[in-house]
Parts: sequence; structure tokens; C-alpha cells
Amino acid sequence: MVSSDISGSIILLVVLLILSVYFSATETSITAAGKGKLLALSDEYPHRRKGFLWLVHNTAKAINVTLIGNNLVNIAASAVATTVAIKLFGTVGPALAVAVMTILIVVFCEILPKNFAIAKKEGVLLFSLPFLQFLSTIMTPLTWSLRAVLSFFGKISGTDLVSYSSLISRQEIDHIVSEGGALEEDERKMIHGVIAFEETRVSEVMEPRTDVCAIEQDGTAEEAVKKFIASGHSRIPVYREDLDQVIGILYAKDLLGPLTRGDKNISILKLMRKPLFVPETMKTDEALDTMKKSRTHIAIVIDEYGGMAGLITLEDLIEEIVGDIQDEYDTEIPEIQVEDESTYLVQGQVNIEELSDALSYPFDTAFEDIDTLAGMVLELSGGFPTQGQLVTFGSWDIHVLEVQNHRILQVRMKYIKERTEGPISE
Repeated sequence: MVSSDISGSIILLVVLLILSVYFSATETSITAAGKGKLLALSDEYPHRRKGFLWLVHNTAKAINVTLIGNNLVNIAASAVATTVAIKLFGTVGPALAVAVMTILIVVFCEILPKNFAIAKKEGVLLFSLPFLQFLSTIMTPLTWSLRAVLSFFGKISGTDLVSYSSLISRQEIDHIVSEGGALEEDERKMIHGVIAFEETRVSEVMEPRTDVCAIEQDGTAEEAVKKFIASGHSRIPVYREDLDQVIGILYAKDLLGPLTRGDKNISILKLMRKPLFVPETMKTDEALDTMKKSRTHIAIVIDEYGGMAGLITLEDLIEEIVGDIQDEYDTEIPEIQVEDESTYLVQGQVNIEELSDALSYPFDTAFEDIDTLAGMVLELSGGFPTQGQLVTFGSWDIHVLEVQNHRILQVRMKYIKERTEGPISE
């Protein structure tokens, strides 16, 4: 009779340990997969779609079921093992039971199944999901009670202990893309651009006011053609008196009709279109959405005082994601040109963050409130530098090569290896 009891207890112990393996692997596969992977699996396995969608919307409940189940079977397994050990070994039984069960539960019921679930989360989810849904239905009173307890303590601590989200964050995606080797450099840059897109302001990517090609309202069609040819643009602003009073946008294609009819003196006021205005503080994703809704490719950027800060085009916004787009009319000089391994020719309008990435030097952390290299040089010089002037920053000598109307157009940057000290402490 005793032997029969021991055999039954051993069989029960084995079943409990198998359930422990199941709960450990299931819990880890859910947390390792995340909601994004679960949604992908629901499309990949249509016959299991309902189950995966249930798991997406009940992730917290499913994890609570695995935690409750795992603790119940581990406690029960320990109790059964102790009972069997006492019957077989007497007074030393409890000590043996603790030693053996610690190894079994920690190694074989926790570590091994969890690591397996991380490596094979898809297979584990497909196998475990039907039984998990069944257990979730049975354990509803327990999970509801646990949810109420968590909600109570969450209110006391000011922390959300009920919700669960395993969707990957933007920062995590950015880190994975940077560290991962499966993507090409162009692909990584594009993903970085998408991630940073909604954090970028219009003022960071716009064409500044000083570079804007525009025409006065009294200008003729013939004058407009000359400006289109000189600038290479297909759209230019129309202003009254000065650029702070933009009243329209002139499209090159709208001139074709009158010019083919020989009407060179037609007023551009009759041809211009209504301008779109956006604030310089607007985020680039919002600007893109605004331009798409208004079906326009160009917008006038307004500063905090109501004046014109610059203009932005659809191409400018797209280039933030895909990089520079060159066409047959683009004659722009590269913003950063390599002269040798330590010397660079840099345009003044280059973004300071792009400069930091290109030269692998943290200029952006030292000049957080400055957007361009020209602004950084102005800050370092303490005024308007003259052509040929030298300023230094950290390990860099910066020679001002070209200045026009107080605008710093081009500098030469040289890295001095021997000069390791500087104002930056990383």
C-alpha cells in the first residue's frame, strides 16, 4: 500500500514539474515576443489568429495566469517531494527534498525552459496558447482578484501595476538598428531618419530666409522666368515690399500658358497661388501632414514675431528620411568634404548634429541651443568673424574661409591629434 502511495506521489510530482516547465516557458515566450510579434504571428498563422489577438488584448491576464499557475505547481511539487522523501528517508527527507527540488525547479523548470522559450518563442506560443486560453477561463476569479489587489496597491504607489505593454520603444529600435549588423548603412540611416522625424522641428530643416529666391508682386513673367532659371526652383514666393509679407507662391508651370501665347507682361498676381504658412516650431511630421492635406509642395516658415524665417519644401522633409535627393538642377556643394584624414571643408549651414555624426565628435552636446556650424563659430568667436579668422574648439582648429554679409558660408576644420584637452568632458 505504501509503495502504491509513493508511486502515485512520484507520478503527481512529475506532472507538476512538467506544468512548471510549461508555465515558465509560456511566460517567457509572451514577454520575449511582445505585442508586435504577436500581431505578426496572427497574420502568419490565420488558423490561430483569434488566439493571438486574444493574447494581444489580454497580455497582462495571460502573464498573471502563468505566474499563478507556476507558483501553485512549484509549491505543490515541493510539498509532494517532501512527503515522498520523508516516507523513503525518514528525518533526513526534508533536507534531501529541498536540495533536489531546488536543482529541479531552478535549473530544469526555470532556467532551461526560459532560455528555450527565448530562442524558440514562436514554436512555444503555438504549442502553449490553446491550453493557456483554457486555463485563463478557469482561473478568471483568481486573475480578477489579483487585478483588484494590483490596482489597489498601484493607486497607493502612484504606479500602473495593471497595464502591460511589451511594444518596443523608439529608443530601443534606434539602439537595435545601430548595433545590428543585418542592415546596410543606407537602411540604418533611413530608419534613424524615421525615428528622429517627429522630434525634428521645421526650423532645423528649412531653407533660411537669406537663401530664399523670391519675386516682388510687381515683377513680370519675363523676370520670373529668369529667377526660375537662375535658382533651378519650380516654385518661388511672391512678396509685397519685403519677405515678411509673402502673398503667394508662383509656379513655373503656370507661366507656360501665357508665355506660349506671347503674353510676357502678364501680372504674376494673376498666376500666383495661395501660400501655406507654418510656424518654425512645428515638428516635421506635422508639417508633412499639413502639406499633404493642403496638397502643396512648399510652405512659408514664420518665426515667433510673425516674420518670414525661411521656407520648407516637401523634398526637404523627405530628405530627412531618405537622405539628400539630387536632380539635374541641383548644383549644391556637399556640406562636408574630406580633404585628408584630419581636414574637412564644411558649409556653414550644416546641421550641428549631422556634423557631430560625420566627424565623430560631440559638438551637439556642447552647443545644445545652436542648430548650425555657422552658429557654433559665431558663439566661439564672440562676434562676427572675418574671412581667414581662426577659432578653436577642443581638438579642432576652425578656419573661416568665406563670409558674405555676416554669413559664414564655408570653414576648414582640422583635427589636431596632439591637442587632447578641450571643453568637453564625455
